[in-house]
Amino acid sequence: MNAHVSSGAFAVDIAPSSHAITCRGDQTLLDSCIQNGIPARYNCRSGECGECVASLVGGEVYEMPGADPAIFNDKHRAAGKLLLCMCFPRTDVKLNVPLAQDAPAIRPTTINTMVESVERVTPTIYRVRLETPGPVAYRAGQCFEWIAPGVRPNRMYSAANRPGDSAIEFHVRVYPGGRVGAFVSEHMSPGQSLEILGPFGHFGLSASDWRPSICIAGGTGLAPIHAMLDEALARGDSRPLHFFYGARSQDELYCLDTLRGWADKHANFTFTPVLSDEPEGSGWTGARGLVTDVVAAQLQDAFGLEAYLCGPPVMIDAAVAVLETAGFSDSDIHADRFVPAR
Repeated sequence: MNAHVSSGAFAVDIAPSSHAITCRGDQTLLDSCIQNGIPARYNCRSGECGECVASLVGGEVYEMPGADPAIFNDKHRAAGKLLLCMCFPRTDVKLNVPLAQDAPAIRPTTINTMVESVERVTPTIYRVRLETPGPVAYRAGQCFEWIAPGVRPNRMYSAANRPGDSAIEFHVRVYPGGRVGAFVSEHMSPGQSLEILGPFGHFGLSASDWRPSICIAGGTGLAPIHAMLDEALARGDSRPLHFFYGARSQDELYCLDTLRGWADKHANFTFTPVLSDEPEGSGWTGARGLVTDVVAAQLQDAFGLEAYLCGPPVMIDAAVAVLETAGFSDSDIHADRFVPAR
């Protein structure tokens, strides 16, 4: 155990909601909120997104090092701020925590699943469907930890299908020499059991179904966006939705039939795939370049728009810069950053 982390348990008072919970000294304040059903805003649980910022009103905490300084730094600390995901209680504490109002918290549980199928859909991406004992409660955009044998720490993957089915689909990118890559490509097969834990996160379409939305994703950032679109279109959501998807080349595109089918069927949905490294003369007639440059060229008016971004941090940062230049406010930009496992 870290010498700065206590083995005791402490009272946590949460304003302005008047919630009172208990947090173990070896447990982050965020994990305690999640387990107690407190709808604190968060996504990454690793100090990268800044969603779980709160104010320390009283008491003492230990802050684990490693927060992204571009997201949370000494200026925030001097103002009495903390990241719930990076802090452990040292004493009883009082916090001011902004709570999500658009959806109730779903407490994570361990789910025993069975591998239904493993399909390689691009040279580096696998589609994995896990059969569950019954429909699992989660919101489109949320993610689950895989408790995979021999893989530590647990890896987090977003559900790629809407809730309501007795299976959850995941999109997994494999890397040479990676433990998850070896597990999925060499050891995972139909009928195999796998425990997952979740759901986690607050990424997802807002309840403001009158507001036009743009979605931007790269690589397996498609997964949560796919689930969000799947749910919205299935329930007849009429908000205009424009999805920009970036990949390197045609062989890295997947789910095209589904996405193009949605565009053909639903007048409010538009799909723009963008290839950054497609060879000249390949026959590709779609957009080329960085997906964020294509967004910048096509985005005419930010008034009333919301944006949903998912992918690697470099893409997210570039997209946020484009959107802010176009006039988006921070509150209208929702991002799910894919961060490397620690």
